[in-house]
This record gives sequence, C-alpha cells and structure tokens, in this order.
Amino acid sequence: MSNKLYELKWTKEQLWKGCILASIAHAIMVAHYPDLSNEHSWDGINYNVQNSTGARGTITFNPRYCIAAFRDDNSDRIAIKSKVQKAHAYFKNAPNEIINFAETETLQYLLDNVDGKMVPLITAAFWEMANKLVSVDKFDDMINNGGFLLEIQLMDFEAAIKAWKAYYDMSAQQYDLLESIYIRKVAQPTGTLILSKGEIALIGTDDPDGLDESKTSFEEIDIQWED
Repeated sequence: MSNKLYELKWTKEQLWKGCILASIAHAIMVAHYPDLSNEHSWDGINYNVQNSTGARGTITFNPRYCIAAFRDDNSDRIAIKSKVQKAHAYFKNAPNEIINFAETETLQYLLDNVDGKMVPLITAAFWEMANKLVSVDKFDDMINNGGFLLEIQLMDFEAAIKAWKAYYDMSAQQYDLLESIYIRKVAQPTGTLILSKGEIALIGTDDPDGLDESKTSFEEIDIQWED
C-alpha cells in the first residue's frame, strides 16, 4: 500500500442497490436454507456479509458516508496476526471524520483478539470521498483481500438477479418475487414496505423456523409481513 488513493469504478448508490438486492434474495431463500442465515444481515445502517470460508465485511451507509471494511482470514495480510497492519493503515489520507465514523460503526463488526486485545482486524477497506469511492489498495488488491464478497452485489441488475437465482436455485415464482420487491424497495428506500399474504406464500415453504428467519431478514431492511 502507498499514500496514493485509487478510485473505484462504483458509486455508493450502485453499491447500496446491490446490497439491497442481495438482502432481499437472502430474505426469501433463507426460509429454505436457514444454515445460510449468517451470510447477509443489516444492523441499522450497517450491511454485513460473509461466506463460510473465513471472509466477512461490513459496509456502512449514511447520507454523508459510505465506508467498507473486510477481513479475509485466508489473506496473506493476516497470516501472522501479531504483524498485521493496524486498521488505520487502510484509511490513510482519509478525513478524520471518516476514520472516527469507521471506528464507531464499520470496524465494530470486525473486532478480533490480537495479543490479548480486541481490535479491528481487517485486510482491505474503501470509503467515500468527494462523491467517489476510494481505497489505498489498487482494485485487484482490494478485491483479493476481501472485496470479492461484493462480486454479485456490484454486477449490473440483470446479471446480479440471474446470479442470485442460480446461487439459490430459485423457482420462477421466487425470482419474480425478488424482482418485484426490489423494484418497490429502491423506489421507496425509506419507510416500511408491507408484503401481502399472497407474496409471503410465494416464498414457497411452510417451515416455521425457516419463515422466522425470513421474516427477521426482511425486517432488517424495513420490509414487514402482512398479519
């Protein structure tokens, strides 16, 4: 890493929409695959994503900021925790307000024990500055050290929705439901959407545990179920 900042080719809006699409797909299909409940979640303004092989990331969305940080336990950057770069190294040249906000929000989801202390442990990051997303890493380095978790989220809509269909082996009904909910959500990003009983039925399962997981995931993005 150098003192230079590299501009990413995405926008905050594109990224947010991709995370919302991923979250809706997850909320539908976690009813069938409850073991995947940890893969996507929201805690207020923070979107959390992880896989089953040691990579996780958090993106904080706020009207003024977009901050993302990742940890890949398979990265060469984390092979020896005692020699790992401090999280601040991934925010070089970022304004203090970005660093402070990252510390209170984004990095709180990426804490780990290093030499007996709980500290944020990350292998890549990017943030918004002057309406651009930037990183201290070149694009490939950022992707290879955790950014790969956003591969589908950053596809264009048609490619992304097809990728989620394939990932979850969605039925035609589930695919149509995903598209319908997504269109309404991005048209009304704030406020609560209500899914009808007919839409809930399209999820395609009567399993109470799976439906509980689904309902919880929808509620995290302000989508409620009709009583």
